[in-house]
Amino acid sequence: MHFMKQLINYYVREKYTLRYTGGMVPDVNQIIVKEKGIFTNVASPSAKAKLRLLFEVAPLGFLIEKAGGYSSDGQKSVLDKVIENLDDRTQVAYGSKNEIIRFEETLYGSSRLNAGVPVGATA
Repeated sequence: MHFMKQLINYYVREKYTLRYTGGMVPDVNQIIVKEKGIFTNVASPSAKAKLRLLFEVAPLGFLIEKAGGYSSDGQKSVLDKVIENLDDRTQVAYGSKNEIIRFEETLYGSSRLNAGVPVGATA
């Protein structure tokens, strides 16, 4: 979680408004309406992923990407994930290209968006 703390410290330093409603839909709606921001729900060894890929993550990922934003599970667009079970869960981040690059690079060391790899609905 050291890298997540680093990302949160960046948000605080840059004066992002940090909000938590407990609901993904209102938070993602805020991103769409204001045309800026990032939503993250990250898994860790002590906290498993909570959001369901088929019913929550992928549908909002589709809307975000069709609106010109990006989604990530840390390595790829959530729209590129293969659904194997109805209850598959995943971590997720939604936001602008630069926000997703920052998310992927800070937490996972690199970003596919810097490599020019096509993503999800924008591919």
